Amino acid sequence: MPIQVVRNEVPQAFQEQLTRGIFSAIGSRGGLWEVDIISELEAKAWDVEITGPDDFYFARRFSGEDRDAEVISAAVHAAILDQAA
Repeated sequence: MPIQVVRNEVPQAFQEQLTRGIFSAIGSRGGLWEVDIISELEAKAWDVEITGPDDFYFARRFSGEDRDAEVISAAVHAAILDQAA
């Protein structure tokens, strides 16, 4: 399960927890997964974009209280399950 973080611009204090949560959400699924996380300071938001096998694509802006590793991980996990269904 190669997972490549292309960019992670969130504050350093959150980077490891967020990356770990996204990796956990992807789990042991095969194929190449690319993760791009952009911090939009003016909007006080994090933009998360993930591409994966079988044309998987996830993009969402997390702002306010949603800028949380658990919230983001749950959203990624739900998107993966939705596509698999």
